Amino acid sequence: MHNKNYFVIAAVVAGELNKAMVIARQILLTASNARALALRAGQGAAGFRPITDFIDELAGSTVTTSQTINQKAQRLSQIAAESARATAALDYFNGVYKKAPDAPYLGSLKPAYERTAKCQRELATEFSAEAKALNEELQHLNKALRTAQIISTMSSVEASQAGSVFEAPLNNVATNVAESAQAIQHHVRYSLQLFSEIVKDDHAYKRTV
Repeated sequence: MHNKNYFVIAAVVAGELNKAMVIARQILLTASNARALALRAGQGAAGFRPITDFIDELAGSTVTTSQTINQKAQRLSQIAAESARATAALDYFNGVYKKAPDAPYLGSLKPAYERTAKCQRELATEFSAEAKALNEELQHLNKALRTAQIISTMSSVEASQAGSVFEAPLNNVATNVAESAQAIQHHVRYSLQLFSEIVKDDHAYKRTV
């Protein structure tokens, strides 16, 4: 890890996932409203009721995964910031060694230099592992959200069977689910785009050490 801007990228990813989490909670409310509508619609919307369980499951898993990713992104930002400080300290040490190679007591810096170098290596290893895990979580969430379009289509089909009074509000549920999932995917894909830079640079860095 060698780019001090990584902690900024990780912080932005954490912010994006927080937005996704807020939208997922709105889907939970949509599922609750859909269940009430389906009950009022009676037998005509019987096929709609199981779909509300799918909406609940999708929203619940999205909230949980987003929380996990958000926490991981915050930790990643912390690791990147600590590594940037360690790198700056090592640069300072190296500058001293270069400018005053014959200075008395220069050797007294060695223990501090070695501790800092060790700390930086450990942070780089932890960063790589956390970045890989976070990238996989984002990929998994992105795939899971694709089911939202299927749920939306199923909802539209079942809404058409619910009668004229309930068809429009149930169709609104289908639209809300699809639009909310698209909004969440926007945040997830933007996070993946940001993360691709970190993963690419991390792989390039590993090849140099």
